[in-house]
Amino acid sequence: MTEIKSRDNNPVPGIDHSEIHIPDENNLGTGTYITVLEPNAMAKINPIISSIINEPVFQLIVSINLALESVTAMIGKADNTPPASRKVFKLPKEIDLPETHRFDVGFGEWKIESLRMDGENLFEEE
Repeated sequence: MTEIKSRDNNPVPGIDHSEIHIPDENNLGTGTYITVLEPNAMAKINPIISSIINEPVFQLIVSINLALESVTAMIGKADNTPPASRKVFKLPKEIDLPETHRFDVGFGEWKIESLRMDGENLFEEE
């Protein structure tokens, strides 16, 4: 039971770094994915896409869309099949755009379970 941890610095414009943590390499569908935005990124780039892909066994995509006031998180296999789980969360009404923001996606058994922005739980869209 080996733990998987990986950090990617400046993977795309607007993202300071992203990190994946999977406690058990034999259960890729359970863990945490963190995206930390650069200061003022949400005001400049829309949408901001953060992803981690290990073809064909794993992919997780987070789309932060200020214009739609939402964040979409999807997890599944990277083999052209539909996502195993997809959830859309509402962004807070008041966001300090010049600041750095952190998004933590919690997933378990191939299902998106939670999304936190700067430590606060975001609510799913209905």
